[in-house]
Amino acid sequence: MTAANEERLGLIERRLRASGKGEPAGRLARLLTARSHVPGRSAVLLELVGRLADRLRADGVPVIGPAGLTVSDLDLWDLLAAEAVPFEFTGARFIQLTNWFDDDGPGRRTLLAFAAHPAFRDAFRRACLDELSSHTFGAERESPLHPNLLARALSVPGVAAGLEAEVDAVTARAAAVPAAELRTILRRLQPLRSSAGYAAFGRYLDRVSRLDAATSVVRTLRCGLPAELVWPEYDTAVAELDQQRVRVERQWPLLAVHDAGTAFVFDPSGLLARYELRVSDREGLFGRFPARCTLHDGRLLVSWHTDAGERGYWADSPGAEFLLDADGIDLGGFMVGSVTRPPDPAEHVIPGGRFEPVPDGGTLLRRWRRALPPGAPAPFGAVDGETGWDLVQVPDGLVVRSVDGRQVPLPSEAWPPGIAGVLRLPGGDRLVTADAFGTVTLWDPQTATPGFVLDKRSSLPPVGWWDQMRSRDPVGSAALRTGTSGAPAADPVLRAAVEEAAEDAVELAAAIARFRALPQEPASSTVSPHAHNDNVRNGLAGLLAPWNPYTVRRRPNARPSSGYGMLSYLAVLPAALAGAGTPAERHARRWSGKVPGWTQVLSGLGAVALRAGLSTTPEPEREALVAFLTAVADAGLADSGADLTVVTVVAKGEHIADPAAEFGMAAEFADGIGSGLGLSCHRMVVAGPVLPHDRLRVVERVPLGGWGDAATIRRFVALLTARGPARWRPEWVPAAVAAGLNLPPDTITTLLTGALYVTVNDDYVVPSEHLSATGLSADAERTAARQVGALPPERLLQLLNAAMPHEPAVLWESGPDLASLASAWRSAPPDPPYEFAP
Repeated sequence: MTAANEERLGLIERRLRASGKGEPAGRLARLLTARSHVPGRSAVLLELVGRLADRLRADGVPVIGPAGLTVSDLDLWDLLAAEAVPFEFTGARFIQLTNWFDDDGPGRRTLLAFAAHPAFRDAFRRACLDELSSHTFGAERESPLHPNLLARALSVPGVAAGLEAEVDAVTARAAAVPAAELRTILRRLQPLRSSAGYAAFGRYLDRVSRLDAATSVVRTLRCGLPAELVWPEYDTAVAELDQQRVRVERQWPLLAVHDAGTAFVFDPSGLLARYELRVSDREGLFGRFPARCTLHDGRLLVSWHTDAGERGYWADSPGAEFLLDADGIDLGGFMVGSVTRPPDPAEHVIPGGRFEPVPDGGTLLRRWRRALPPGAPAPFGAVDGETGWDLVQVPDGLVVRSVDGRQVPLPSEAWPPGIAGVLRLPGGDRLVTADAFGTVTLWDPQTATPGFVLDKRSSLPPVGWWDQMRSRDPVGSAALRTGTSGAPAADPVLRAAVEEAAEDAVELAAAIARFRALPQEPASSTVSPHAHNDNVRNGLAGLLAPWNPYTVRRRPNARPSSGYGMLSYLAVLPAALAGAGTPAERHARRWSGKVPGWTQVLSGLGAVALRAGLSTTPEPEREALVAFLTAVADAGLADSGADLTVVTVVAKGEHIADPAAEFGMAAEFADGIGSGLGLSCHRMVVAGPVLPHDRLRVVERVPLGGWGDAATIRRFVALLTARGPARWRPEWVPAAVAAGLNLPPDTITTLLTGALYVTVNDDYVVPSEHLSATGLSADAERTAARQVGALPPERLLQLLNAAMPHEPAVLWESGPDLASLASAWRSAPPDPPYEFAP
């Protein structure tokens, strides 16, 4: 801390000590509120609070935390807890751990006191485990966490303690929960499904190995299935529609369900109207999207997009088409193929309900009532023609009480605004909740966990209309409550639902088996902490030409939490090409955090080696490039003679989940391209031949082995490890001119140092170490880099690849291959290094 800052800090401390009782706590509370949306820690504030801890304790006035559910400034709350300073922070639910990990500034604390404090303990434990699945922390979708990231999390004592407590808790209750909650638990534990995770938490993960998937499914059946209920008129209508295009629109008391050709409108008394949609054929893009039906003040509007704008007609007046904009009708931001209107809980959960004020001094917290039509089944209960529920505070916690007196506990994880009611099923009552997006949950009263989760794509009506439903097979439903997975069911829909639940047992058993195999897995190996995606991206910047221009820019502030997806993908590539892994794992690899365009450097790995081998390359990027080269060699992608091909194909079909399986190839999705207009483009690594297919066209092939083979790369890495990077020598510049490289000296210097800074933003500052090593000024480096950066990326890749000696030791002995570089410069610019198939 500078003398000026020390003097200023001392002045603030003296003023606060001289202030009245409670004033330091009040000022700190106001400051924390102002900082609640500011990322990063303040070392100065931590120092000040540390000095004032005795005064804050002596005053005994609590520091009031900011309003809201999110907790930031973790180090400061940790300090207050460690110093026993009184504070109040109510409602803490979300902990911003990623921001804390990304902040490497001074003032970082262990978070042990924070992790143990009752105000934060439960939320912090949940956050620690969930952070391991977060892409913001560098996690890959549905994949075990990279050992580097796990080690990073465990290096923080408070996070390690929180992780252990949460893993202990979730694995302890896994043996007693229904299938839906067990699936959630296994998903949360997925980041630990590795030898590194087992080394840290094996004594808890062994509990998972002993689970019985079939037993969890029996618990699900005992809790109840939404398919036990039926609204016959709704079922009949939906059965007539195209199941791939069914859409639901709500405007209480009306409910519309439709596909591209037919719409049904219901009210609480049953089917109100049926309409056959009359939409003219449309050419081009808009013709690919079906018409949409929406409800407006009791009328059904049929609308569709055209080149001239949104057109439509009222379903009860099909002959009168009009432009919606001209008539002032707003569809809530509806765009082609999507709905941008934010969901309204009043539409999706309990439309038409009315909430009454909280009585003074009473225990009733919330009340909802709605009138039922005569003869309605009332599965949520009814009294005097009304259905509804109350949220009530009782000595043991909160309960949801149906209007007819039945009540169930409110689980701590349930969302109170989404309570739909106390559902009456044969053999038991169940709490039903729904979120703002229409996902419905039936809660298990024994474990207070989700017994069944029904997403909004279900064929059942929205939960707001469940008071029209009745039990479809009372005898079969009652049999499910007995806890036998083979319970008889006369109704075919209920029988199919039971069979689907039984299929869940197969999926869960496979997931459990993967945890059971952990003790036999080889030990996970870590890599350099600097070998994360951002540093690999920076190391390859300028050599790639991705379709997105923003992805070629260097990132001046590389985030350690960007993850190790590139190296993880290359590490499992050989086994994946051999057929290892489940469809879910193949899908996860498709969306793993690879560096965009990485396959393009496979035709010129010498350029990557040149950058890695020179002393002018920053050490973090050097370590990342070395790890990348090693992983490429180990994956078999450095040898031209290997039975591997990197191809880009265009396929007929936009939504091809697994192109390798679709077209009968041993292949892995290598790089995302895109899809549209009935086609999709995939870049893949293929083992063996690319089989011809009438829906598939190969548009480019990336050659392998543009510099050396795997043995060359390993020899280079060994030399770099033993000797350190090759020192930059100014005499290389005149030697390059003598070899025939007719370029300005600054441009030659930029090329011979690997052209590291050819793709930078205007505000990027080239490191001073680079400038002092090369003797260039900042302006000279920027000018030369822009000149070289004007070359096509494939041209720069070719030049730098030529400059790297085929025998790696030559780089340390005499420097880059200047003759080859000059020859490559004099040669005509090559076509892109791809073989274009007809």
